[in-house]
Amino acid sequence: MKKIVWILIVIAMMTGCNEARNPLLKEAAEIVHQRPDSARVIISKADTALLSKADRVEYNLLKVMTDYIVLHQAEGDSLISTCVDYYDQHGDAWHRGRAYYYRAGIRMRCLGEMVDGVKDYKVAETIAEDADEELLKNMVYENLAYANYYCLNYTLLLNYSQKFLESSRKMNDSVMTMRALHMCAAGYAQMNLRDKAYDFIVKSLDYIDLADSLLRSSIYCNVAVMYQEKNDERNTQKYLDLWKKYKTAASIKGNVTEARLLKAQGHYEEAIETVKSCITLKDPFLHISAMELLAELYELTGDKGEALEVKKLNDSFRDSVMTVNHSLEIADWQQKYDEGRWEQKSRKRMMEMAGVITFAIVLVLAIGIWWHRRRVHELAFRLDENARRMTENLAEIERLQQSGEASEQTIAELNRQIDASRQRISNKLLIGTRCFVRIQQKECIADMTAEERQCLIDYYAQLRPKAWQEWEHTYTSLTPSQYVFLILQDDLHYDDDTIAQVLGVKPASLRTLRSRIKGREKN
Repeated sequence: MKKIVWILIVIAMMTGCNEARNPLLKEAAEIVHQRPDSARVIISKADTALLSKADRVEYNLLKVMTDYIVLHQAEGDSLISTCVDYYDQHGDAWHRGRAYYYRAGIRMRCLGEMVDGVKDYKVAETIAEDADEELLKNMVYENLAYANYYCLNYTLLLNYSQKFLESSRKMNDSVMTMRALHMCAAGYAQMNLRDKAYDFIVKSLDYIDLADSLLRSSIYCNVAVMYQEKNDERNTQKYLDLWKKYKTAASIKGNVTEARLLKAQGHYEEAIETVKSCITLKDPFLHISAMELLAELYELTGDKGEALEVKKLNDSFRDSVMTVNHSLEIADWQQKYDEGRWEQKSRKRMMEMAGVITFAIVLVLAIGIWWHRRRVHELAFRLDENARRMTENLAEIERLQQSGEASEQTIAELNRQIDASRQRISNKLLIGTRCFVRIQQKECIADMTAEERQCLIDYYAQLRPKAWQEWEHTYTSLTPSQYVFLILQDDLHYDDDTIAQVLGVKPASLRTLRSRIKGREKN
């Protein structure tokens, strides 16, 4: 009765620990990525005083998420860090992955902590890939691509842009696919793979109707750059005009293209004024490109001193970006993190393969032992069956003779069956005799078949019935090999070296054989 009570108490505790989530928080979590404004309204209705600890942490996570998505702001990273700590201990992949993802965004974009932001994004990447959650992978790949863009890590920019594109296509998300194509084009351009960059720029035009003003103007600008590099002034001007139509205060990249077009037309002074208007510290690539063009324009105008000064400023800016954003440190850390993760996965795969191989070996051995024992049992059964038939036939002959019912033909047939059984038994015993002679002469019997071993045992049972009965009384279900060992040790009194030689095994393996025989002793 007490046991039942304790079981009920444990069940009640488990039920209490797994209580249902707050319905408002559950609803908000389901729509937070699609309709963050609505999710923000929903969680504001939750009574925080009535929330359990788990619900309170989820409330904090959703509040941070909606503030970051809707308002693009956060009051430090302390609140989201408490969520990370909690979900590291108790969270599922969805909550833990998003806690790391949004802490990364807050640290990198709001607090300017590039290194810590990238580290959190990498943890979120690991969680997303292990859980195979495509939405989280998609978000992480995009942001890691941007992080490496600002750190001037061209190889990693291209790597994550390609991952972002593959994920977007898996999700069948046209808008994200367009953004990914745009980023891949930028990555290939920075790697000086112009033809590849042109392919992706052209592909992004297929989705242009889905783009907002900022992305649309950026795509038109990139297309204009492509035609300018191909010396196609007509199409360059065409897409520059489209860029101007949709450009916003933030989309100033086209000014560099326009300045290059003016440079090609010989309007150097106008080109200088145009390129100066797009020098910004927010986009390092754009700033470097604008400064390089400005230096070229000053050289064309004959102002060598100003051109040299601009080059020095540009080199200083590039170095400062690498230093402030810890570009080399971040690139090295990401590489080591990925290498460590790859090694961990490799070890896991090797352990899984080793487990499968071990299981296969054990299974084969088990099947082999089962087949061997079945074969031995079949041989023993045939011998017993022959003996039984002989006994039955002799009894039948005796009965028929006494009753006078037997005909000469019937008795002859029974005698024939008896002779056949005796012949089979004598053949078995003859084989057993030959095998016994072999071991008496200390010949190696490693090539002896299972049938021959069984014949040897049957012969020995007839030869030494007392010893055989003692073994049957002492042990349970010994194998033929174990019986042969007992014959060599207890009957012929061979030493270990001789036994090993006869059996065709190493002397050290006899210890294992003895322990197995010992384990089959009857209690």
